Amino acid sequence: MDGIIILDKPKGITSFQAARIVSRAFGREKTGHAGTLDPMATGVLPVMVGRATKLLQFLPETGKEYEAEALFGIRTDTADADGAVLENGGKIPSEEEFRKALLEMTGTYLQTPPMYSAVKKGGVPLYELARKGQTVERTPREVSIFDSELISFSENRAVFRISCSAGTYVRAFAEDVAARCGTVCYLTALRRISACGFGIETAVTETELKSAAEAGRASELLISPGKLFRDLPEVTLSGDLQRLFLNGFDFPVSRTGRGFLRGTRVRVDGSGDMIGLADVTDGGMLHKLWQNQTVN
Repeated sequence: MDGIIILDKPKGITSFQAARIVSRAFGREKTGHAGTLDPMATGVLPVMVGRATKLLQFLPETGKEYEAEALFGIRTDTADADGAVLENGGKIPSEEEFRKALLEMTGTYLQTPPMYSAVKKGGVPLYELARKGQTVERTPREVSIFDSELISFSENRAVFRISCSAGTYVRAFAEDVAARCGTVCYLTALRRISACGFGIETAVTETELKSAAEAGRASELLISPGKLFRDLPEVTLSGDLQRLFLNGFDFPVSRTGRGFLRGTRVRVDGSGDMIGLADVTDGGMLHKLWQNQTVN
């Protein structure tokens, strides 16, 4: 079985463990997830199943959307509720201060990844170094905050929504916003509500997935890989051209009746659905990257 499950990741497990849940539902089928969520985070986790796992390296860069709750005046070593308290008794900002700081963060800025993150230093994930009590210098990375909104504010807590580029750490973002208010904070809740073009309304819970698997209906929850690449330009192949493509032969893209600049990535369709991905080479040839159909 090949396709995508949009899992509503439960709290308290890693993204790898969440992908294993999907694997078991599909009879130990190979799986891989897109966009890691922290154990304390919940929400949209796209999990590729079967042949679709090879698409992970080709996923288009799309923004993500989160809802988070921040608690002010306290800082933890993980910047979330799972960490040890490092600082307590900090200032509690006003609602207007936080709202203003939140809006000021819209745009592109350099964000320093948290020590408790999967970013590697010398080939070692930062979280492994952090667990050993080590703190190392981290290279700030450019991230983009497309939009943000304060949802609610009460006493020492704020709930906000953020739309951001891939690679943005919401924990670090919350700390950066708090710093603008002259204080510290940590996240008490984090929920991803959109990723890879899929919203939380398309996600299935662990319970729903397990129930479908027990009833032999898990395959009905699979989403076609083509939905991931619906915004790419497309070519439709049939007959000899489709056979050439599936057998791994390059051929002039002009034979499809379409013209593309070199370096263009296209989705390849056949019989009404995506059968593969391809790049247009310097010589104007269609070069297969991935296929979702066996060779006849």
